[in-house]
Amino acid sequence: MYDLVIKGGFVLDPLQDINEVMDVAISGGKIVDVLRGVNIEGAKHVVDGSGLLVTPGLVDIHVHCSYNVAHLSVDPEFSCLAKGSTTVLDAGTTGHLNFLGFRKYVIDRCRTRILALLNIESLGMIEAHHKEEWPKLITDYEELFINIQETLEVIRAHQDIIVGIKWAHHTPKGLSLARKAADEAKCVLMAENHYEPETVKCLKKGDIVTHTFHAHKPSLKRSPHDGLLDEEGNVQHEFYDAIKRGVILDVGHGAGSFSWHVAEKAFEQGIKPDTISTDLHMGSFNGPAFDMPTTMSKFLVLGMPLYDVVKASTITPAKVLGKQDEIGNLQPGASADLALFKLEEGKFVFTDVYEDRRVGRQRLNIRRVIRGGEIII
Repeated sequence: MYDLVIKGGFVLDPLQDINEVMDVAISGGKIVDVLRGVNIEGAKHVVDGSGLLVTPGLVDIHVHCSYNVAHLSVDPEFSCLAKGSTTVLDAGTTGHLNFLGFRKYVIDRCRTRILALLNIESLGMIEAHHKEEWPKLITDYEELFINIQETLEVIRAHQDIIVGIKWAHHTPKGLSLARKAADEAKCVLMAENHYEPETVKCLKKGDIVTHTFHAHKPSLKRSPHDGLLDEEGNVQHEFYDAIKRGVILDVGHGAGSFSWHVAEKAFEQGIKPDTISTDLHMGSFNGPAFDMPTTMSKFLVLGMPLYDVVKASTITPAKVLGKQDEIGNLQPGASADLALFKLEEGKFVFTDVYEDRRVGRQRLNIRRVIRGGEIII
């Protein structure tokens, strides 16, 4: 009757407000039923979900996965899909000049569902892992490395994959060009959390500020308050204004963008992430970010309820991407993307990007991944 049944797992699907032991039935790569007592007679495959947490496949909206196309990128099959991230958003690794290679050699060949932000910089993050020459050249001659018209042409030609524009390692001048391009394309703009509060004031409803909880020191090229907090450790009021108008606060952990101190201060002042993401790249997938389950577990340490952590890792990012009918949930008709975890109890040490440590009582450990009805692990 069914292609696959997940039997007896604790299903947590925030979209449907399901938070109990149930069965999940799958056929034709789609969710068919979520209920108790699914008849498994005739099912081609049955997975025992007893003692496991069953969630929609994770949606990580900040990764760098143009593997073997751009230097900083990780393998999306190994680093993302195998860890429960059935859908990822490449956060501007490529620009209009090298996106086609990314699509042909990675996106179109990968079992991981990959969507993309196109970098406002024509060559994407070519400056990553170069200490001097490229970053200085790009900053000094920023407008020469940005072509709005050709960026728009690539976005329009690949609307099935490209959902927005990324502004990353540039000055506010580059952000203004990114804002112009996003407005013309009528798409999302993701901006890194620098030059604050100038940057966050440029963002509109549905746009994303990533690296929310970094603790970078202000530089001569940036404003005195580079990030979420001011000099006294208070959340800058412009962030509250941004939240009111619908700007999305994203984690973007990475190798340099998650501080326990900043996150704790933010939580004390009512600031929590809308979306949890890893910023996986060659410098972060072996630590300190590791993967989505590890990053999610850190927010359990901060006191964020499991329900909210799963919501920020599934349906909320799906809505940000405009894909909530297809991914991030387990309602009938949605893609059969699932992650099965063991929620382990004990004492677990978690480290931020500054080697500061916290001990948590719970840890999410991935056990099974299903993508489009196919058992991946």
